Amino acid sequence: MEDRMTQEDRKLQECIEYFKQRKVYEKLFVKVWDKYRSLGRFGGTVQLSGLDREECRQLGGFLQKNYAGKDTVSVSASAMEKALEGSRFSGLRWEVVLQGYFQEELLGKKEQRRQEEARKEQFFTGITASCPGNPGALWLQEVFQTKGEGYRLLMEHYRRQPEKLEETLSMLLRAIPRLPFLSAEDRAGAYELTAVFAAKTTGDPHFLDAGTLGEQLLCAFLREHIPGSPGLTEFRAEEKAELFWKAGLLRDELSNNMLVYGVAGQGKDGKPHRGLEGFLTQREPLQLTLLTMRKLERVSPQGEKCVYIVENPAVFAKLSQAWPEAAVLCGNGQIRLAVLVFLDLFPREVHFLYAGDYDPEGLQIAQKLKERYGDRLQLWKYRREFYEKYRSDVEISEKSLKQLDHIYLEELQEVKEEMLRQKKAAYQEAMLEEYLRGA
Repeated sequence: MEDRMTQEDRKLQECIEYFKQRKVYEKLFVKVWDKYRSLGRFGGTVQLSGLDREECRQLGGFLQKNYAGKDTVSVSASAMEKALEGSRFSGLRWEVVLQGYFQEELLGKKEQRRQEEARKEQFFTGITASCPGNPGALWLQEVFQTKGEGYRLLMEHYRRQPEKLEETLSMLLRAIPRLPFLSAEDRAGAYELTAVFAAKTTGDPHFLDAGTLGEQLLCAFLREHIPGSPGLTEFRAEEKAELFWKAGLLRDELSNNMLVYGVAGQGKDGKPHRGLEGFLTQREPLQLTLLTMRKLERVSPQGEKCVYIVENPAVFAKLSQAWPEAAVLCGNGQIRLAVLVFLDLFPREVHFLYAGDYDPEGLQIAQKLKERYGDRLQLWKYRREFYEKYRSDVEISEKSLKQLDHIYLEELQEVKEEMLRQKKAAYQEAMLEEYLRGA
């Protein structure tokens, strides 16, 4: 048995050497190799083109065909099998010859995919098996099985940098069980600065920085585990901040703020918030930060169940002075997380009136707020006649005008169309008299 195997091995080596000495067979075998991968078996026909005289002679010598003067020839698997069986290499199989020639296992595409899926499953199972019961591991298993939220991101990094992905996932699985909204007894009142949390759980304070793989994967996890989580839209940064807020993580407690006038608040202990009460009694505006908001259970406007929201601080100042009995808010030209968090603290019977600039960015803010609060929010003074009346000489750039393509809200269409024609902005500071006339 050993002698026979030795003879077969010797025959195989002689066969491979024969073909390697005749360069035309590299062209042929590459084509046959690809055909095998496509079919999953040895079969079919391949074409060779651009052959010179010597290559035609070499090819015909083994296949026992006359290819003289032909530039393109077709070679079938059946012809190759017949030629091999009729040669001194009889008894060998083409699959074995090709594997020896290329020094690589000959696999069909189906088998290649099966093996790749098995390696992939082993990779992720190895990561999750080390932490049974971990909510992050359970999520990862579900993502892999259902190709759900985060699957494409995982596959992209698995293909490019599997070692880096393994390290990141291991750190993420250490962090997830310690998220405030999962681990704290009083989940609603537990918050931690993101960088501090990352350093404490992973050893790297930058692990959850904006744009990192850690942040992207945590967002995918949170969108699956926090009801009503925001999707990915133009307010991407703020929506991520809101997602982290709901999980008990704060990017920045102090600089994320808004201007508030005429609002009372109740703390999580059920008692009136003395800070808000003081400013309300003194009839003074205040700059409210997330640091304070996280201590509030609910807020309410003074007077009517109505809150005015404006984009510009100067307009905020004028309205709060002119209407001392009203409730007025201002986001300083942006819809920051602080604005959304604060508006969510009002009971549902309170409705909002929002006014902003007549420019593409202003219309986007108005549309997003309307999307979020629906019938509770009224777009205030958004009419074509006001745009025409208060239009400035400030040109809107073509790049900025392109943002109007995303304005679909019916209430904003007449302003949008006029803005596309005029290509000018109208700012709410010029509309003070209009606002002071009331709703």
